[in-house]
Amino acid sequence: MDDALASLSRYRPIVDDWASFVHVIVRPLPTVIWTNTRRVSPDHLRDLLGELGVEATPVPWYPGAFRLPPEVKPGHLWPYKVGLFHVQEEVSLLPPVLLDPQPGERVLDMAAAPGGKTAQMAMLMENRGTVIANDVGVHRMRALRHVLERLGILNTSTLVHDGSNIPASVGVFDRVLVDAPCSCEGTARKNPEVLRLCGVDVSLEYQGVQKALLRKAVQLCRPGGRIVYSTCTFAPEENEAVVDAILREFGTSRLRVVPVRVGAFRTSPGLTEWSGQRFHASLSHAIRIWPHHNDTGGFFIAVLEKSPEGWTRVPPEAPLLSQVHPDWVVDPGPWLETLDARFGIPREVFDAYLFFRTGSKGVRVVCQDHRPPLRPAPDAIGMLFMHTKGRFPKWTTAAVLAFGHLATRNVVEVTASQVEAYVRREEISLTREQAYACSGGGYVILRYRDVTVGMGLFRPTPGGGTVASLFPKGWMRG
Repeated sequence: MDDALASLSRYRPIVDDWASFVHVIVRPLPTVIWTNTRRVSPDHLRDLLGELGVEATPVPWYPGAFRLPPEVKPGHLWPYKVGLFHVQEEVSLLPPVLLDPQPGERVLDMAAAPGGKTAQMAMLMENRGTVIANDVGVHRMRALRHVLERLGILNTSTLVHDGSNIPASVGVFDRVLVDAPCSCEGTARKNPEVLRLCGVDVSLEYQGVQKALLRKAVQLCRPGGRIVYSTCTFAPEENEAVVDAILREFGTSRLRVVPVRVGAFRTSPGLTEWSGQRFHASLSHAIRIWPHHNDTGGFFIAVLEKSPEGWTRVPPEAPLLSQVHPDWVVDPGPWLETLDARFGIPREVFDAYLFFRTGSKGVRVVCQDHRPPLRPAPDAIGMLFMHTKGRFPKWTTAAVLAFGHLATRNVVEVTASQVEAYVRREEISLTREQAYACSGGGYVILRYRDVTVGMGLFRPTPGGGTVASLFPKGWMRG
């Protein structure tokens, strides 16, 4: 590790306490989670984790976030598997907070995989408006789509494209996040091997794509809009130098770095000089996060705002999905009637959503005010709501977790041990009292302490009944 730390020695002049920095950088990174407040309150989540023997310590500056003990593997816990929380590095919570997306806005995440920041922004927007999650990696986008399904995100389209070459036909955005690919020095606490692969030459190789992404973000953001540029590296070549180059390209009369603060979270100002190179004075408004200041990973963030005036080329406004593809839109009446009949969920609770089909296998759902890309075409919009090709329509697990709290019939209150068995896809035996909640064989919703955990297939027996778990195989490992 000493050899690896040598690659960081060039930062010694800009680190306030080198001994503390070195001490922390070799320690394991704390595990942090944030609450899916559309499903559960932070206090309720903390209680559920306490039942499992997990102590959750609140993160002071981010409501609903907790630190967990280092020995805990959060992905193995049933509350994670059913989407009550998401695991995300504490420092990586900052870029979406500073982007500050609002409900109903149109937001682009240019390098979105594996999806934590995308989901976080969607939640900050109250699952309304539009988040376009783009990434160039096809396989990484599969992981992102699973995150969106598990957490019940209903305002997102996913796009697989080179972010630096997204055409203007994608439409204009109110806010753009550029969480750029980088040398990842700031992630050394969870992956020490990165320190053997970094250095000035590596940082200069990344610089080209970083500038291209930030340049494209400026072009796609509306006048008066906001852009956040962030990396998880310490290298000024990938941070201040990139932002400085884009400021010079567009001019500081049209693009400016704005000051930011993050409550009790400690930050350091960006650099205005490095290795003989001077950067624009406003780079002092950017922030650096050193691991020893908050016991986190390392990060750099610059918040940029476009002037409302002085721009001659602006991408077009994107129309609503119902305007782009009116032939996709369907009347969900027949499928919603089955939910009302079986689960007592009235149709009007779905009035805020648009239902559509892009094929014969199922019905998808997205918020009414969603504005997907014009071109290139997204690979997925919203959430798969119901499988309709079989003999009987079947609600997806993602939709059950998103809307199951509205059910008033055929809801089985299960025990803690039954929840654990359910997420292991094991058959559950019901007591006579539990079976009374079921009006004959068929689909039932399972609920534990006011939290929906999924759907199963109920089969009555003389002594009560059994429930076959329908928890998806791909979700079991967490």
